[in-house]
Amino acid sequence: MPQRFYVTTPIYYVNDKPHIGHTYTTVLADVLARFHRMLGEEVYFLTGTDEHGQKIEKTAAARGITPQQLADEVVPNFEALWKRMGLTHDDFIRTTQERHKTVIRERFQQLLGTGDIFKATYKGLYSVSDEAYVTETQAKELQAQGLGHQLVELEEESYFFRLSAYENWLIQLYDRHPEFVRPEFRLNEVRQFVAPEGQRGNLQDLSISRTSITWGIPVPGDPKHVVYVWFDALLNYLSALGEEHKEFWPPTVQIVGKDILRFHAVYWPAFLMAMFRREDEPLDGPFPERLRPLLPGTILAHGWWLMGESKMSKSLGNIVRPEQLLRFGNDAARFFLLRDMQIGHDRSFSFEGFMERLNADLANGLGNLAARSISMIKKYRGGNVPTPPVPMDRPSIGINPVAGHPSRARGSALVAILQDFRANQFDGGLDLLWEILRDMDRQIVKTQPWKLAKEEAQNPEAAAELDRLLEQLWQTLRVAAALLAPIMPELSQQLWSGLGLPGQASDQRLDELDWDFPPPGPVGDPGPLFARIDKEAEMAEMEADAAPGAPAPPDLDVPPLREPVDYDTFARTDLRVGKVLEAERVPKSDKLIKMKVDLGFELRTVVGGIGKAYAPEDLLGRLVVVVANLAPRKLMGIESHGMLLAASDNAGLPYLVAPPADARPGFIVK
Repeated sequence: MPQRFYVTTPIYYVNDKPHIGHTYTTVLADVLARFHRMLGEEVYFLTGTDEHGQKIEKTAAARGITPQQLADEVVPNFEALWKRMGLTHDDFIRTTQERHKTVIRERFQQLLGTGDIFKATYKGLYSVSDEAYVTETQAKELQAQGLGHQLVELEEESYFFRLSAYENWLIQLYDRHPEFVRPEFRLNEVRQFVAPEGQRGNLQDLSISRTSITWGIPVPGDPKHVVYVWFDALLNYLSALGEEHKEFWPPTVQIVGKDILRFHAVYWPAFLMAMFRREDEPLDGPFPERLRPLLPGTILAHGWWLMGESKMSKSLGNIVRPEQLLRFGNDAARFFLLRDMQIGHDRSFSFEGFMERLNADLANGLGNLAARSISMIKKYRGGNVPTPPVPMDRPSIGINPVAGHPSRARGSALVAILQDFRANQFDGGLDLLWEILRDMDRQIVKTQPWKLAKEEAQNPEAAAELDRLLEQLWQTLRVAAALLAPIMPELSQQLWSGLGLPGQASDQRLDELDWDFPPPGPVGDPGPLFARIDKEAEMAEMEADAAPGAPAPPDLDVPPLREPVDYDTFARTDLRVGKVLEAERVPKSDKLIKMKVDLGFELRTVVGGIGKAYAPEDLLGRLVVVVANLAPRKLMGIESHGMLLAASDNAGLPYLVAPPADARPGFIVK
């Protein structure tokens, strides 16, 4: 019976069109699905959309439409893009579908019956962006990141999941089964969240319902509450299978961004433990190993695509849309995303780097090697791949180490590449494959086939050496076409057919692939695999396309008002007009700027976290508003005497409040 492989993406929130982050995650899942199909496994690939919650309700209300209308408007953007990209998902789930709502109601009632869900009143800090209550420690982390404006204090009746009761089992899960979260350093982050510095007792029960909104699945028997966010969203991986595909449970690999790792690696397994545990399994005892096969195999957490050093954000206007990548073709976009992102780490994106990668690896690398090889087979052997009496050595590791990979285990290069692919390290496997392709280019230069062709009539050894080279080139390209089929399905098939091979590259069994295969017939004509990109022309065209339109205003998710303060409390704040006389960046900080500010009656040193939005030279001579009676505090060792007044968008980007041009330093702002 074939092994089963169940891969999921997160379900995407329907408050925006797809961007490069959505695309990368879903393409990675598609590559995994294709790869495991080529290993002979039965695959189920799930993606979808998360359509409930406060943000959707507020956005829809602001536009004068219903939340369902908003969801129905946005979801086709995802469905159309995945279809355009030829993704092979088996299912697309929406949390507004009845099949999902049914499972939520059933599981909520189940855990209510076991006592794992209970009703209580909670008062505390709430993160608007995460749509979750936060601990004091988490609040400090958000404030340190400049995201404190997203925190509000709420008090409401809520249903809670007793997450704290599962702390003991979660810790044992991480210790006994480190493969549960990959890569390893992301597992360490999860451990630190659950038990900071190894100390237990920090995990708090989780609020999973709201009465302040109506857009959600009503709690069974208590309709004034709606099931909220994470209990609703995470269970999609269960509800999508239903009875028809339940044999695929549990997920083998669940791909998530690092920003939602905590929810998938802490809340999600705890929910499942509660659903599958038996009454005779004490929560303060050992983790029942019988539960491990019922939990996800691996939560695979990837990093962010950055623009420069900043996370892509609508409000910053630096989001890369899939359409900008797809102008170069589906396969080009897929290859770049897999080639350049190391799982778990952040990666800076630039269009120049994107085009340079495609030119170097696809046009100059694989494309050029394929064209030269097939051309030589046609020219020197009439299109028939020769069978040399003594084949050349196959690419190997350890015996003949491939340059740049001296630490690889002994064995064949093919085994090493497949090991990387199985470990979800496609960047490493592709790196090794391209080193092999470069080695073959070097073999051409070293062997000089054009010279051998002139000598072979008089020299049988020259003929044999030419045969060995041409056969080796063909076998290497054949292996490359099969290995690349999960990543670049169209280009790999073009190469496969051009090599004279029948059928589909994607139908090959990768676990049976080797370097020796009898050529079935003459080579074909694949044509250019990838046309070289004129980088300067493309950049000029993209800039021209972007020039006429003004940047879209930020789509703000405005947090609720904070609790009221009386006038006397507010009046104690002394706001003054100041003029920036000097400004410089604080060493080792990309955010802090040290300024000398004239307040009319004295000069002040003020350190502000505005370096992401303003350059020091842009601040010179600028009028600002300073909180002048704020107690001094040290930032990066520099004592700051005041704080600049600034507005802030939902990504934390500051907008300095500017007094009128005729205001003078020292004027009171009131």
